[in-house]
Amino acid sequence: MKLPHEFYQLPFSFDVGQLTKEIEQFTGSDWVTHHEGFQGNSAIPLISVNGEFNNDFKGPMQPTAALEKSPYIKQILASFGEVLSRSRLMRLAPGAQVPLHSDINYHWYKRVRVHIPITTTEQVQFFCHDKQVHMGAGECWIFDSWKLHKVENNSDQYRVHLVVDLAGSSQFWRTVFKHSRSIADDQSTALNSQFVGFNPDLAASLITEQFNAPIIMPVAEVEYLTNELLAEVKHNPDNRLAEVHAFSLLIAEYVADWRMLWLQYECTKAGWPHYHALREQTMIKALQCAKSLQLTHSGSAVKAFEQLVIVACMNVELSEPLATRKQAIASPKTSQVRANSAPKTAVTKSSDPMIESMIAPPSRNSPCPCGSGERYKACHGKMS
Repeated sequence: MKLPHEFYQLPFSFDVGQLTKEIEQFTGSDWVTHHEGFQGNSAIPLISVNGEFNNDFKGPMQPTAALEKSPYIKQILASFGEVLSRSRLMRLAPGAQVPLHSDINYHWYKRVRVHIPITTTEQVQFFCHDKQVHMGAGECWIFDSWKLHKVENNSDQYRVHLVVDLAGSSQFWRTVFKHSRSIADDQSTALNSQFVGFNPDLAASLITEQFNAPIIMPVAEVEYLTNELLAEVKHNPDNRLAEVHAFSLLIAEYVADWRMLWLQYECTKAGWPHYHALREQTMIKALQCAKSLQLTHSGSAVKAFEQLVIVACMNVELSEPLATRKQAIASPKTSQVRANSAPKTAVTKSSDPMIESMIAPPSRNSPCPCGSGERYKACHGKMS
């Protein structure tokens, strides 16, 4: 999420000793390696799609078995009083780093990640744009994930953070902007923190996201997201005016054509091939006319357009029951037979079996149902 400052320390603190006891119950086999293969990065999901051990963003969020074994962590999550999304324990090995990147996909545009360090040292540094901080054990932090950021663990110990994803209610954001401290503030002023201790008699209750991605994105949200993106492209003085103009025209045409489809089909299956064809055609044009455009502090504008809008505006797999989606992934040949027998449409035939069969995997990191053995995002889910 974009924030006015790179880092904010929130006015909460936690019992490091109790947190340490709860993470010590987990063995090496409980820590799952990073889904992108980042060396030395591993995690234990606490809240995830359907409560399973996955890296998915879309679908009903539920507590995992690991969270149910961690009563204090569960109390901490409940203490925010927010609707919670993906949450996990994140571990960084000695000498490892989280590589420089920005979080420009749909999930992160209006969600923030709360960090609560459990085991750490001064040699663990968090970098965001041109600022850096050490997040102390038991503290509570958020940061601007839209900007380029990275983490370095230059110590000889594992760093473990509890991280909580949430969009935030009005009360949460009042706390951030009225009672928290950014690194731009006077650091000599003490932060008036509320200590959240462990209560062994408290049965914590969580509220988790159930609807977090549209089957077909409404026109108003497509227009909002593209306007936000275009404003940042125009704000960067290093971008060539001719490319900015071409990108502006492309976005205006995309929104207009999306609106025409929405007025005809809304979310019904009859419109899916048309929506998908528009996405493919628009992405091809974007790579041709705007490939050098850059956001202000977040990298490629076309990549952001792909991840924030093109990929996110169509999630037809969410229209199918979870059991049906799992069966489709397990039996890609069956999906392909169904695709071959599906009624033909008047539009140009899509090359994507997912649209023809109306079934897609629950995650872009899931195996592609076409049977290639590749992840969906690197196969038929690839928009560029």
